Amino acid sequence: MSTVSEYINPENFEKFLDIQEGERGIASFLGENPQAIYWTFCRPGGHTRYVFKEFPIGTRYVADFVILNSYSGLWEVMFIELEPVDDLTFNKSGTPTKRFLGSLKQVDDWAEYFDEHKLQVRSDLVRWAQTKDILCYSDPSFVCNDSGDYLVDPSTTIWESFHVIIGRRHALSKEGRRRKATYTTKRDVEVMSYDRILDMVKERYRDQSFWISNMKEI
Repeated sequence: MSTVSEYINPENFEKFLDIQEGERGIASFLGENPQAIYWTFCRPGGHTRYVFKEFPIGTRYVADFVILNSYSGLWEVMFIELEPVDDLTFNKSGTPTKRFLGSLKQVDDWAEYFDEHKLQVRSDLVRWAQTKDILCYSDPSFVCNDSGDYLVDPSTTIWESFHVIIGRRHALSKEGRRRKATYTTKRDVEVMSYDRILDMVKERYRDQSFWISNMKEI
């Protein structure tokens, strides 16, 4: 099952980001254009693809977005926390902002819950793939990749990762960018700015005539 991707105008998207306050606007945009967040995280693509918005992790937590992707017999699930587009990652002193620290605590809680309740979360992922997928690329009737690996099967390999999107690139100093990168290596949490999505949009949708004339699938 596939759907035709709507063209995302890079110039309009950049202007949209520039005027955003908070995260509600970008969350709404990504909910309506899930291909933007999918391709930001999965540039090589996958043969089985799903995107969920406001995915519950147990009864206490909710991930803003979750990407479920599969290729070469492997399933990967990406839990994504959105923070304000106009927020800072670090204070002038170089210390993490209160908002950023809160997001790190949030994903730490997700990671702990996932580690302790993998079968339950796996079951929820299958159910959401069947009923609440917003990408509409893969067949929801059976959540299985091209290698015959059913996600519901506990023996199927699934790799989890955790991500925080916060602020804009221009608000980070060189030292701030270095500090941000350390969270991936030291805490296993990827921290990125919304400009990462903008980079993808500019690269993938730069040729409007190509997309309109060919009506490419997402």
